Order: sequence, then structure tokens, then C-alpha cells
Amino acid sequence: MEFEELAEVLGDDRVMNLWGCAFEDFLTQDFEGEPSNIVDEYLKRRGWKENAQTRAYIGALRTSVMSLYEVSDVVPGQSPMARDLLRGGEPIAVKEGTATKTLKQWDKIAARIVPVRGKNILAGGVLPFTREATQSLFDCLLDVFGKKNARKLPAMRDEDLRAVASMFTLVWVVDALDKVMNMPMLQNAEGDEFMFHDVRFPLAAGATQEDITARLNGIAGMSQENAQFWNWLEYMPQGEDKPKEAGTLSLDTAMDNGLRVLGNVELKGGFCVYPPIPPSGRKKGRP
Repeated sequence: MEFEELAEVLGDDRVMNLWGCAFEDFLTQDFEGEPSNIVDEYLKRRGWKENAQTRAYIGALRTSVMSLYEVSDVVPGQSPMARDLLRGGEPIAVKEGTATKTLKQWDKIAARIVPVRGKNILAGGVLPFTREATQSLFDCLLDVFGKKNARKLPAMRDEDLRAVASMFTLVWVVDALDKVMNMPMLQNAEGDEFMFHDVRFPLAAGATQEDITARLNGIAGMSQENAQFWNWLEYMPQGEDKPKEAGTLSLDTAMDNGLRVLGNVELKGGFCVYPPIPPSGRKKGRP
């Protein structure tokens, strides 16, 4: 598989994040001849264009180390605490806003944390590690650095981690591809494959919530739950469900009275939104 093909399987966002990790690995590399390092060369030739904060950050990436961290005490939009699972030590406060929107207590991430002007900064390349990926990484590191028949990984040194920086991205890619490519097909109760989507219909100028509510309540099958949320119910079953294929998962949602939920309709931000799967925590039916 070529690198460009990964986006078709894993998605653009995850692949760009992967590219960022590989680029940061490259920034730390020393090569024979001149220039021996791209960061040193850039700061020498173009560093005057950058402000002091940026120069300090680029310089810190030059000697940065990829490691595996466990996050805790996440403050959304501000900072998490991060404990290095490979080098040991006490958890440190990290200055980071964007990643905290998705990080949860005890998540594992492979990342570079660099000191910049008195603050610990989380570099751009951050890979979320699943339980399986974490175990695979420890097994790989144990094969390289562990003593014969050892079951516990010794405390890692910076130079050790620099030598195996690409191992983090490789383990992550293998785990991510395995989960995506081996994911069972998801079908509805009628045996049709799910296509996850979100359809948004913009509301006409001058339309009021009362107008939209009256229209939706006049459609057979629409069951209003609150001022902005409706369940779309199957009042007339379409016949027997299709037989399920081997290796597939079936997802069905029903109300307490047994009526099947086909989807939802929600008024949100000037749009009438139709997601086919009830959003987590909002659905009124029972799966």
C-alpha cells in the first residue's frame, strides 16, 4: 500500500497526523555531509524570519523524543497531565488546547512533548494508542531492548527512543489498518448495509420553529420527543427481515412500544438535520 492510499482507508485527518509524526521524526535525524540536519540548516538560513517563540519550538523539535504517554486531569481547551510510560517519572502539565477536545482520562498517546520557554508543549504529531497497540509497542520494545527472557521493559533512555522513533508510527499503522480492514459489515434489521451520513436541509428564510414543527408533526411516522427532536418510526413493517450474512453485525433501534426507529430529525442551527442513527445520549428508542 502506497502512503497516498492510506487516506482512502484511514481518512485524511488520521493520515495527515501520521505524516506529521513522520516529519517530526525527520527533523531529529542527522545525516552525513552538509547540511547534516534540516533544523540546524533552516535556523541558520531562515531563523531570522521567525519570532523567538517559534525559533525555540523548532529548536526543541530538533532534540525531541517520541514516547508513549498516559494522560489524566484533562482540562478541555487548556491542558492535560501526561505520564511517560517508557522513561518513567512524575506526570507533567502540558500546554495544549486542540488535542484536549478529544483526549479522555487515561488515554494513551504517542507524542513528542518539548520544553519551550518554561512550558511543556505537545508537538503536532499525536497518535492515539489503543490497548492492543500499546501492548504491541511494549512487545516490540522488549524484543529490542529487553534482556533475554525478560518480561518487563527497562526504563528507556532518550537515545534508545530516538533510535526506534519509527516504531511508534509503524505499530500505530498496523493496529489502525487491522481494525478498519477487519471490521465486520454493519447491517440494519432488514439486512441492508449501513451508509453513515448526515443530511442537512437549510430552513427557508422567515420560517419559524412553529412552522417547521407543524409540518413535521403532519408527516406520518414522525414522533416528537421535544421542541427540536423527532423519531422517525416505521408504522407499517415492510415484510420479513432479510437473512443476515455471516460475519456481519446487525443494529436495530426500537421504541418501548416495539415500533422500529428508522432515523431522527432534528432542528439545529438553521438546518433540519437527518442522521440515520440516533445520536448517543439523544435517542428515545432502545437498541
